[in-house]
Amino acid sequence: MFQEIKKLLADRLRQQGVAGAVEASMVAEAFKQEVATRFGKSAAEAVRRAVLRGDTLEVSLSSPGLASELRMLEIDIIDSLRSKLNGKVYRLRIFA
Repeated sequence: MFQEIKKLLADRLRQQGVAGAVEASMVAEAFKQEVATRFGKSAAEAVRRAVLRGDTLEVSLSSPGLASELRMLEIDIIDSLRSKLNGKVYRLRIFA
């Protein structure tokens, strides 16, 4: 019986207890890539901390102006993350 490699990896990560950490890492990286795409590489470097708590990505930025811009684009960013992360929806909390 053959199984998809995607399913095997997901099962193995769950067994080892690191599935949550891998998911958090993927979501944080997708967010940083989205910021870099919209505002450039220097803006992505302004992300000081990105922590996934449940289904909420909490992001701390070193630039209050960038935080304000991201809050205005929050719905677009959430939609973009959903498309990058296989349809899973995450909420955003953005702090400056």
